[in-house]
Amino acid sequence: IMPSISPTHPEQKLCHRPLITACRRFLFQFIVPDYLSLNCDTIMLQLSSNLLHRWHHCRRIVAAFSTNIKHDQLFKEEINILYDSKCNVCKLEMDMLASRDARLHGSKRRIKLTDIESDSFDPNDPANGGISYAKGMSAINAVYRDGRVIEGPKVFLKAYEFVELGWLFKFTEWPVFKPAVDIGYNYFAKYRTKITRGSSLDELISAYEEKSKIERASCTSLSCTTKR
Repeated sequence: IMPSISPTHPEQKLCHRPLITACRRFLFQFIVPDYLSLNCDTIMLQLSSNLLHRWHHCRRIVAAFSTNIKHDQLFKEEINILYDSKCNVCKLEMDMLASRDARLHGSKRRIKLTDIESDSFDPNDPANGGISYAKGMSAINAVYRDGRVIEGPKVFLKAYEFVELGWLFKFTEWPVFKPAVDIGYNYFAKYRTKITRGSSLDELISAYEEKSKIERASCTSLSCTTKR
């Protein structure tokens, strides 16, 4: 009868070593490479599928966002400038901007002009930024197509930038000049109508309000709808 050898006997370890080595060699030579190759192909396929899905998802989000932005625009131009057409100096400048804008951009004009002295002027129109006649006459105002409103010298800077002449008004934003520019413009705006139209700002506003009052009194809901 042969004596049994315990699992921890050195001779048993020596006996199993060649078999273990052969198994390892077979495993790493034939099984592991195929397994890794299969897994890599599967992983790459899944990654490609996920990336493609995310790409289409992002495109849908961007398209929806772009559509919302387009729908939120109040008008097709970049900016709407509200001006007094009965002020000859103002009208001359606006005509120049409109002419240059048409020459540079053709049908895709960047500046929209709204005459606050026109009978069709509607201060309640969102495109006019809620600017009343009194506010529009007190200082020049402009409305971006997203609804933002700007006032004063900045309107000229932006308007001239849209027709590639922004350098003419660039100095108005320089810290060293800006306070003086603002003071000078406010003084001019206060007396502009007296200089260019022969009537004070208060007189024009009073006349406008009186005219609006008469129009509202003569209108009925069945015959007309006043905008003033």
